[in-house]
Amino acid sequence: MYVCHCAVVTDGDVLESIANGARCVADVARDTGAGRTCGNCVSSLRDLVCQHCPVRAERVERELGVAGATR
Repeated sequence: MYVCHCAVVTDGDVLESIANGARCVADVARDTGAGRTCGNCVSSLRDLVCQHCPVRAERVERELGVAGATR
């Protein structure tokens, strides 16, 4: 699926960027060019980073606890 139509960036491109070390939207934007023209894709980029970034996911698990309950 296309995430950024302006730069022709797919969700696969974003996931590859994350796998190669991107840890935030700015990292993904630098790697792929997404989010640099109109900005409509930034929320989708943020969602993908939050869902797939191992550092971010680890932090969220610690904040929510094992069962997912908030403190």
